Amino acid sequence: MLIHLLRACAVALVLSSSADAFAPQKVARTYTEVAPQGFKFKGLADFEAIPQNGDRGPVFRFSQGGNSLVGYALAAPPVVEAEEGEDDKGRSKAAAKRPSIDPLIKQYLGRSKAETSLDETVEVGGIEGQRRRWEGTRKNRSGKEKPFFLEVWSYPLEHADIHLVYYVDDEFDTKWKKAIKSSGSSLKLIELVERKEVAANERTYENQLEWAEQEAALTAGWQAIGTPSKRFVILTNATKIAFVKEVIKRLEVSRDVYEKDFPPPADFSAVSVVRICKDREEFQRFSGMGGGVAGYFSPTSAELVLYDNVETDRNTTYAVVSHEAFHQYCHYLFGQAEAHRWFDEGHGDYYGAMKITGRKGKITQKMPAGLDRVSIINELIRLDKTVPLREHLNYSHPEWQAHGVRSYSQSWSIIYMLRQGALRKVPRKVWKDEYADIIPNYVTTLNKGFRDLYSGILDERKARAKEAGRELTEKELLITRQMVDPRAKAKIWKDAMEASWGQIDLDEFEADWKLYNKKYR
Repeated sequence: MLIHLLRACAVALVLSSSADAFAPQKVARTYTEVAPQGFKFKGLADFEAIPQNGDRGPVFRFSQGGNSLVGYALAAPPVVEAEEGEDDKGRSKAAAKRPSIDPLIKQYLGRSKAETSLDETVEVGGIEGQRRRWEGTRKNRSGKEKPFFLEVWSYPLEHADIHLVYYVDDEFDTKWKKAIKSSGSSLKLIELVERKEVAANERTYENQLEWAEQEAALTAGWQAIGTPSKRFVILTNATKIAFVKEVIKRLEVSRDVYEKDFPPPADFSAVSVVRICKDREEFQRFSGMGGGVAGYFSPTSAELVLYDNVETDRNTTYAVVSHEAFHQYCHYLFGQAEAHRWFDEGHGDYYGAMKITGRKGKITQKMPAGLDRVSIINELIRLDKTVPLREHLNYSHPEWQAHGVRSYSQSWSIIYMLRQGALRKVPRKVWKDEYADIIPNYVTTLNKGFRDLYSGILDERKARAKEAGRELTEKELLITRQMVDPRAKAKIWKDAMEASWGQIDLDEFEADWKLYNKKYR
């Protein structure tokens, strides 16, 4: 992940408080269709739709400052047929109930001073539901008590319980009551259209584009865009067409450079999904991240997410594109192998400084303001305050991240020297031929280690399934890095480091690296 303002940010629940109260609302004029859950309803006027972030969590979100309207569909876990009315874990089928919305309600209420002000049964379109409201106060950022209310409309449908959750930073009055009652009671059933799922081993351009078009249709203002090379699918609500085209061009050129430096196998056909938010506010609402993050790649969703930073400096956005797209490329190329931060982030910054001219990318040392690494590493080396390479290269992810911009700058400078040296652009006085093997040996060993590990996990699953007389499901066939035992990853990392840095005199390289940065870079 690329940190723009050089500081880490915490991911927050969508429960922000607004400084000022908003005018009482009206119900929206048009229906919002939630086809994957088989219903439609009218939201609140002037509330802006936010796309769903991942497969878990809300089925839709709308917000207006600190006010929010969030929809949840809570379905019971599947029950496998078993003897004597039990599920596959020996529990009574009757006990396999749908999860309650109450834990989520407690999160919304938090430690506020709130009391239940309404709890009644409602009937809408032949569906008997429940309407509940909590009113109270909570402290804003200045410590002042501010009123708020939470209203939840719940409907039990055949496939899931649907909950419409209204959270408002304002006093509950007649106009709010009228608007929310009109919205909550507007629910109507429509044809349920199951969301298209794309198997990890079947990510073709065609089915990925089809998935993106369905995803975009769920949120007003979003669209799916294909790309000429069929290597990317864009999801965006950005309205500046020239900007979107520039991002696509940078994605295409950057991928060409990655493929030159890390050649893919002949059958490599990864399709990358890139989500472009129209502005920083939209990005923050979608991601839940604070103001210090300029973009990120999520290994979980496999999406690259960024925004149009036109208010500050679009060059920052373009740097994010090339930085994060490298992480995305490696995610597919190396089968989700998890690398050390010096490799991941060092390369991310190396490509982030790429200058695009026409259809070609040229590596430079210049990053946009706020992302500059050159002046920082120069100062660290001049003051002899760099972290010894023996420590820096072997940092765990938290250890590396704890040093913030120092780690980014040091990792970038290491990768820059290794990459330029492999191109014979580093003077022989500070370059040894064996240095050129560090990155290739590291990648080969790391990649093989993770692939062998994933293969072993899959073989074990197949053996257990065979004993049970069944085939593995699509979900069971998917192996991710989150399933890896930390001890197994530690061994792979150790082997990769030994195959690369372990083959050179590290103290000698450190001296050459410092001299290169002082005199020759």
